[in-house]
Amino acid sequence: MKTEVYNMVDASIFSNVLTWQVAKLRRFQQFFTLVFVTSPDNKESATDLLTSQLRDSDIMFRFPDGQPDIILMVNTGEGEAEVFIERLARTEEVRSYPLAAAVLEIRNGNTSWKEVVKVGLDAVEHAVQIEGHTTCVKDRTFRILSKQQIRVSIIDEEPVVTMVLQKLMERLTSVQLEVDIRIFHDGYTFLESDWYKTAHTHFVIMNDVLPKKNGLDILYALRQRPNTQKYHIVMMTKRKSESEMLYAYENGVDEYILKPFNPRLFEAKIKKMLTRIYHE
Repeated sequence: MKTEVYNMVDASIFSNVLTWQVAKLRRFQQFFTLVFVTSPDNKESATDLLTSQLRDSDIMFRFPDGQPDIILMVNTGEGEAEVFIERLARTEEVRSYPLAAAVLEIRNGNTSWKEVVKVGLDAVEHAVQIEGHTTCVKDRTFRILSKQQIRVSIIDEEPVVTMVLQKLMERLTSVQLEVDIRIFHDGYTFLESDWYKTAHTHFVIMNDVLPKKNGLDILYALRQRPNTQKYHIVMMTKRKSESEMLYAYENGVDEYILKPFNPRLFEAKIKKMLTRIYHE
């Protein structure tokens, strides 16, 4: 049996790591899953078994005897965690002692590590009470998404175009999504503003040809920022040059839309981008 020592760390840093992970969730919507695992009869052997089944990206926090160990699975949903539990249940070793587990998928960034630990400990205690060699409880307390705020910048010198785009983006506001929109008619005004210098997810919908500073100038400026992954850039154009589109994609455009555009198709593309961002 292999033991991947580098996957296991001391429990003393768990609160700091979890606080950092929740902060990443709030900022970048990078959800994660925690698996609380205990074996009342033989924790030492259970720990060896767990480390032998971890993926390279998983981290297990080793807690003192009498407390469950906790596995952090980044960018992982409860489905993949369940596969992990099922894999444990099929091993020869698990027949010698029972395992109890609780799976918590964390998608709500408005929580604290203390709340997560309390719910996880209660859930794994419930799993211990269930008969069987490998029992698992799924708690979905933290799967409920907190209300997300996104910023939208619409940059086009044509008032009719900006009005249509604003109406389309306003329709995305929902119970879980708050959309804050601002319109700019030239690239220079946008780049001189502080509007885009926040940690919010930010959609930038812009024409490629703009007064003062064009779309490529804006693209370069945003992709040079340290937190560039928060920007989701849609470039609009009347030109149909494949070489220009390829150049824009290679330099960081997420979506390219030809004018005149179909509003329903535009809305569908934006919704697809949102689904990809928020993993809904």
